[in-house]
Amino acid sequence: MVSKEEKALQWSREDIAFWKEMSKGELSDLDVKIFLALRENGRLPDTELARITGVSVPTARRHRISLQERGYIQIMALFIFEEFGLASADVILKFREEATKDEIEAFIREAIDNKKIFEIDEYLGEYDIVLKFFDKDFKELKKTVDDFLEGRDIIQKKLILPAVSSPKLFTKRMKYKHV
Repeated sequence: MVSKEEKALQWSREDIAFWKEMSKGELSDLDVKIFLALRENGRLPDTELARITGVSVPTARRHRISLQERGYIQIMALFIFEEFGLASADVILKFREEATKDEIEAFIREAIDNKKIFEIDEYLGEYDIVLKFFDKDFKELKKTVDDFLEGRDIIQKKLILPAVSSPKLFTKRMKYKHV
């Protein structure tokens, strides 16, 4: 009988082909399997990676280390805001055309140092950057966002999108406690 965890870690040829194509051929079948296994559970030891992928422990370890050294994977923890009933929002910003590179870089450094900003993405198109904020509830979140953006002359336009649901986080189905 196949356990629930083992069943979840059986990938189709289409899954493997998809990720090989997305990596532009940089990943082998084994690399993809290791990535997919770690995406489901980043705490898997090399012995478990070897068992799941059907290779020896040294082979699994060598491929995992190679993926990390090449910068293709980084094993890290994610704080699941939903589990704590925390509020989050995407704050999408357009910088003024006159904003200098130094002003924008200083703004981004401040955003990086802000503990309540958990992700920063630079965009091409109508908007320039997305700051992803979190706080203990929506009232505090609004105050946190407003305080961070107050008096920022380099911002031409902003759009604040509070997150009320996240049906999928990487491979996990999520349920918000707010809803």
